Amino acid sequence: MINTKKIGALGFAMAALMSMAQAPAMADDAKSMVTNVALMPVKAASIATGLVVGVPVAIMRKSSNRTIEYTGNFADKIGGKDHMVPMMFGSVMGLPAGVIVGTGEGVFYGGKNAFSHSVEKPFCLASMSLDKDLD
Repeated sequence: MINTKKIGALGFAMAALMSMAQAPAMADDAKSMVTNVALMPVKAASIATGLVVGVPVAIMRKSSNRTIEYTGNFADKIGGKDHMVPMMFGSVMGLPAGVIVGTGEGVFYGGKNAFSHSVEKPFCLASMSLDKDLD
């Protein structure tokens, strides 16, 4: 009589041996896959932190840069940015324009930095818009 349990166990053992023959070739792929799966929550938390922290930081940095730039441009048109009076009148138009444009740019660049830098290096300064070069 043929015992089906023995044949099934033999087939199962053969399949296990055949899969182990390929295991060293796939070890690097499996290791990187496990590493990527394990880092997925860290990357997601880094993106969320980059959005929560990085967007307001980028808004403040871009708004201040644009306000200084626009105030200087308006002051140059009415007498030069080397004098106090043209700078005061230039700031009347430069401040609101710089804040509005800087807010829009900050939202864009803060989100862009959060998504682009958090995947490669979670929780780095660039992901929170704190790097020297605000992209």
